[in-house]
Amino acid sequence: MTDTVLRADATALDIGIVRTLALVASIAMVSLISRTMQDARIAMQTQREELSARNRELEVARNTTLALARVRELHDLVRVIYSAASGAIGTDRLFLFASPPNFDAGYTIGPSGTMEEFHADPSMPEASPRRRAIRERRTVVIHDSEHDQLSQRVRERYGFGAGLFMPLMHRSEVVGVMAMSSPVIRHWTPAEIRLAEAIAEASAAAVASSLAFDALRVETDKVASRMKLLEGMRGLEDALSLATDEPTIGLTAARSIAQSFHLSAATALFVDPSVAILEPIGSAGQATAHPVVNGPTSCPAIRGGRLFRVTSAEDPVVCPFMPYRSNYACIPLVAAGDSVGALFLEPDADSIVEETLVRAAADRVALTLATRRVVESAQRQATTDGLTGLHNRFYLEQQLRLLHSLATRHGQPYSVVALDVDGLKSLNDTFGHEMGDLALRAFANTVKKSVRASDVGVRTGGDEFLVLMPQTGLDEAKVVAERLRATVEAHGRAEPRSAITVSAGVATWRSGRSAEQVLQAADSMLYAAKRAGKDRVMVEAPAAA
Repeated sequence: MTDTVLRADATALDIGIVRTLALVASIAMVSLISRTMQDARIAMQTQREELSARNRELEVARNTTLALARVRELHDLVRVIYSAASGAIGTDRLFLFASPPNFDAGYTIGPSGTMEEFHADPSMPEASPRRRAIRERRTVVIHDSEHDQLSQRVRERYGFGAGLFMPLMHRSEVVGVMAMSSPVIRHWTPAEIRLAEAIAEASAAAVASSLAFDALRVETDKVASRMKLLEGMRGLEDALSLATDEPTIGLTAARSIAQSFHLSAATALFVDPSVAILEPIGSAGQATAHPVVNGPTSCPAIRGGRLFRVTSAEDPVVCPFMPYRSNYACIPLVAAGDSVGALFLEPDADSIVEETLVRAAADRVALTLATRRVVESAQRQATTDGLTGLHNRFYLEQQLRLLHSLATRHGQPYSVVALDVDGLKSLNDTFGHEMGDLALRAFANTVKKSVRASDVGVRTGGDEFLVLMPQTGLDEAKVVAERLRATVEAHGRAEPRSAITVSAGVATWRSGRSAEQVLQAADSMLYAAKRAGKDRVMVEAPAAA
């Protein structure tokens, strides 16, 4: 019985233990389930918060992107970004640096809405927040600017207490740096940092596009300027082709080059080979007065044979003829290896002074000047008597046709004085032909000094000369002829051994008379003077009234 009772008690005890253990297990399970559910609720809450934060970031990024899509200019982008940043994280001021490669210049805007250009302090160390953001390509967080290497000027002027510096990344390249600031010490939360980074990410493409557009606009302006310059070069060629003398060439060159290269002034200087000087011929704009240069090689540009530029009067080498002038350039005019002049250029901020283009313009001017001089030399040789320097018969025929045309059309009279040197044969026989040539040259000089500038002196033969006098009647022509004869006579009295005299015949145009008839009339009067004893002037009878 006792055993039975004991076994029954043991069984009951076992059952109690089992029940107790089951209860404990149930309690533990309930606690575990509760903790699991609590953890799940916390995780879900965290996920909801993270999802909400992410949605907030996406919303801010989307709104920023849409707002940026409506503007193009960089300063407008800054306003949009500032509006997004102040609305998202309550930032007080925005800085945007978009000047590669150092990103040390840009814009800043604050609560007043006033935008201003901003230039970073170049003396700031590499550890400064802006430079760290560029170098490390990550956001640099500043909770207290007093504990970071930030410019004192930025702290005091812009109230920079705390801030975020973020690189703007586009296609794996830094295109700018953005800084959002608070006027007081501020502990930036991860959510605020992510919102700021979302704004930066949304802004990077817009900033890159704006910079690319600005660069394209600059290049387009450059291309347009060069196209205009090329048009100006063609205009220079056309204008130079119309120039009839060296002063016109100089003035045309100065004006065209000043206009084409956007210069404030330009001066063309030409070499006068007869006296070895470089003198200003034409200028345009507010040109600095350039002195005459004795000895063309004294000019640094001509001596160096290339573009000579001076930015400051303090430069090591300056033009000795412009010692106090700053910001100018000078390029030689070279044709066929010879320096024929120089162009003195005075540029301003908008000028295009590229050596290749300036050289091309200078070559055109030099070629025009050299060609003009060759043509003039050929014309002089073709129309000038080699011994006396007076005009020859070919030139006489040209001028006679012109004067006769004016006379017949407009009634402008002209007169002719036919001259013959008396005693030249005797002089040649006595002293030789060299003395005779000297006498002819001396007589030619007397003719040049005795007649007017408008009169044309001509050597028509060995000892025969002629003076063509436009808009002149018989009386005036007689006065000139008599003055010439008297001058030659006076020279003969001073030098009896080489004395010569001159006989002259004077005739004039009258209605119905041809040019040949005028010449024949003058010759007839000359022969009459010779027959009458030489050393005298004979004038034809005036036309009957």
